[in-house]
Amino acid sequence: MKPVFAKIREDGQMNVFAVRVIDLPYFTTEFHFHKECQMVYVEQSEGKRIIGDSIEDFSSDELILLGPDIPHVWHNNSKYFDKKKKGNNARSVALFFHPEKLLAAMEIFGLSKQVVSLMRKCSRGMKFHGATKQALKTLLLEMTTQDQLTQLSTFIQVLEKLSHTREYELLASEGYVNTYQMKDNDRIDIVFKYVFSDFKTDIHLDKAAAMVNMNKQAFCRYFKNRTQKTFVQFVNEVRIGHACKLLAEGPQQISLLAFECGFNSLSNFNRFFREIKNVSPKEYIKLLSA
Repeated sequence: MKPVFAKIREDGQMNVFAVRVIDLPYFTTEFHFHKECQMVYVEQSEGKRIIGDSIEDFSSDELILLGPDIPHVWHNNSKYFDKKKKGNNARSVALFFHPEKLLAAMEIFGLSKQVVSLMRKCSRGMKFHGATKQALKTLLLEMTTQDQLTQLSTFIQVLEKLSHTREYELLASEGYVNTYQMKDNDRIDIVFKYVFSDFKTDIHLDKAAAMVNMNKQAFCRYFKNRTQKTFVQFVNEVRIGHACKLLAEGPQQISLLAFECGFNSLSNFNRFFREIKNVSPKEYIKLLSA
């Protein structure tokens, strides 16, 4: 999936920060990146999320902070695209802030080190939990109804929380680098959507390559260069991510879960689960209930 460079403001005149409320039938499926940092609170939605080389399921009440230039997309489940089903709107609130303008403003008050430290962490994407998530969520929602001066005061509180919290996990891998180029076409978009739609069934490398008019060897090189993953690794991460979502929803019979997620044997499921999550499915269940 080729990420597109996005302009947050078409006129290019965004000040230090801006707040947006999104309420649509489904989130855009465009994989993109931009120079602004972005904090996103998903109020209502579910599907699969890609941030850099991190592939996970997402659901309502998620709070994420993205650094500048990290490719990302929130891709909704198929029910959001069914016009016959109502009440599945995707709602979120996003806070954008310009890192260079913020750094320049904070230098006046001698606070640039805190901003630099925050930029370093959020360059991999941060997912918040605990009291920090609750506090940031409250502040972000308050900003949607405030006047500009009050918004500024709340924005400072958001920065203070972000600068001091330890209640987060980093999403993209430590060595992740955005290698996408503007000249890339939409080939990987097609492949991502193929995997997201059919991961519960057999996924074939030959079919993926044919869909984008490439031979198998060329496709493997292209996919690895752009995503920093092999195609098989990507498919397995999507499947294991779905398995984790199901395990979090309640008791599951592991053998049935393996086939539900697209694995042709329980042994393969257990092996890839441990490789990706560093624990077995049974150990993962214990962690969820701890």
